[in-house]
Amino acid sequence: MDDAIALARDRMLTYQLLSSLYLKEVTADLLALMGREPSLQSGKLGEYISGLPAADLEEARVDAASDFAALFLGMSADPVAPYESVYTSPEHLLMQDARDEVLAAYRQEGLGYAGADNLPEDHIGTEFEFMAKLCEAEVAALEAGDAAEAERLRDVQRSFIREHLAVWVPQFCDDVEARARTLFYGGLAEVTRQLVASEADWAE
Repeated sequence: MDDAIALARDRMLTYQLLSSLYLKEVTADLLALMGREPSLQSGKLGEYISGLPAADLEEARVDAASDFAALFLGMSADPVAPYESVYTSPEHLLMQDARDEVLAAYRQEGLGYAGADNLPEDHIGTEFEFMAKLCEAEVAALEAGDAAEAERLRDVQRSFIREHLAVWVPQFCDDVEARARTLFYGGLAEVTRQLVASEADWAE
């Protein structure tokens, strides 16, 4: 049981971190914390983080903020839309079937919130936030000894991964990695792709 709680908590924290990084610009304080996180010391992101101790964190933050705006806020000639609908609808438009489907999934679990800052609910950061909340609820169920509820929550997670995250996030990550101007967001895309691939294997 302790191992199951630890795994669910680790997954919760990972999804929380990724959610925050896709929903808003990274702060200098978070960059400093990431520089001390062993689990992030591999791949492109690890290469980026390994240079942070000798870097000007405010300058690094400004560079990352500029890349965030260019990639996700449309402030470039070739932005990346962080919305499932854009990747899965025939017209590649916002607010299509995927948005309605994820909103229904949120409401089914009592989370009928609008996306952060009134973003469409199929934003990658909001989908990751939903996964984090499911993991958090799983931890609570396990700690309460409610094995049936914990398994139900795992089933919800598996379905959401198969029907949503695994469907579009890999292509989104390819696009981010191809267009990122900083190693930070190129590395974040790589980490995200690896996570979703691992989660998709678990969900099968």
